[in-house]
Amino acid sequence: MSVRHWQRFLILSHRYLGIALCLLLCLWFASGFVIIYTGGMPQLSEAERLARLPVLNLGAVELSPQAARAAVRRTEFPTLTTRLGRPAYVFTRNPVQVLFADNGELLTSDMISSRQIAADFLGAPPDALDRVGLIERVDQWTLELSSELPLQKYRLGDGQGSEIYVSPSRGRVVLYTTSRDRLLAWLGAIPHWLYFLPLRADRALWSTTVVTLASVGVVFVALGLVLMFTQLRWRHWPKLARAIPYRGLMKWHYMLGVGFGWCVLTWVFSGLLSMEPYSWNRASGIGIDVATYYRSRAGMSAFESVATVADLAVIEGSLKEVKFHAFAGKGFYELSIGGDGSAGAISREFREVASMEPLGLFTDAQILAQLEPAVAANMGATEILTEYDSYYYGRNS
Repeated sequence: MSVRHWQRFLILSHRYLGIALCLLLCLWFASGFVIIYTGGMPQLSEAERLARLPVLNLGAVELSPQAARAAVRRTEFPTLTTRLGRPAYVFTRNPVQVLFADNGELLTSDMISSRQIAADFLGAPPDALDRVGLIERVDQWTLELSSELPLQKYRLGDGQGSEIYVSPSRGRVVLYTTSRDRLLAWLGAIPHWLYFLPLRADRALWSTTVVTLASVGVVFVALGLVLMFTQLRWRHWPKLARAIPYRGLMKWHYMLGVGFGWCVLTWVFSGLLSMEPYSWNRASGIGIDVATYYRSRAGMSAFESVATVADLAVIEGSLKEVKFHAFAGKGFYELSIGGDGSAGAISREFREVASMEPLGLFTDAQILAQLEPAVAANMGATEILTEYDSYYYGRNS
């Protein structure tokens, strides 16, 4: 094939790929900007979940964390929270189990009123809720919650289009959305990530579709950049007006391609890489089991007495939830404390069990001593981060 035929092939490929993909790329750009300022799919954030929890009734707790672990024969520490208005220990690893801390009774599905749980969460009377039905297959808003199914769905006529999903097996709300949340998702996350229910419900098909479209997009933009050089009249360089072989809208297309083509290429290519296509990245990290990491046997005895829970009464503020940790021979609490009831007012504190004082930083030696010997031996250097770096950073815009 001659040079002229190759050039003609490049021009036609770029043209017709552009016709096919230009609207999709514009949609990706526009929806990406929406995501930057509004977030992704609707979800119940940890801060909002905690803000809507009642204050822990520590006075009703009769069971220590260690006793709760022994009762259900679990190795991990539970979380002390509120279920059905009662203090309860929740074991979050599968199978999820909820043990009431006031009498050691296991939560069973026949105890749960999903309507009442939804009403308590929304602060509305139970009869104000309309039951939509039992969700046994993922819908548009529960695509990432398949492990929580089945779910009871309710709708509240509050002018905000509030919809709420309750897990009848776990006795808790797992998702809360409003009309505004859903509209922003249709403008942002759904078109940007191609999170359309029929497509996204089949994860393999969705992944293949996104990777294929992004790959074709990379080729399309790259062809345009190649043509930027091959079409230029180099004999007239650097007189740009004569060197550009186009007039009218095509000239503007060429000039915008020169200015923004590289940005578009890196944007589409980075989006493609985020899908980790073609098995190009098989890095797995150092493989630390975090649950085991925070289960130092030398510190487990700190939670044998129910007094370790009663001592939390000295905490100022509205205590919503408690997690128990043992590390480097030391037991400590992770406390979620609410202020004025808003999600932004939730704070997190770490306190030592023995002194109830704020937990200090562990030393490098203490941390390395808790790792598996093979992992610790391969550590080249350690440092304490006081601000984000290139690999550990916040994602909020």
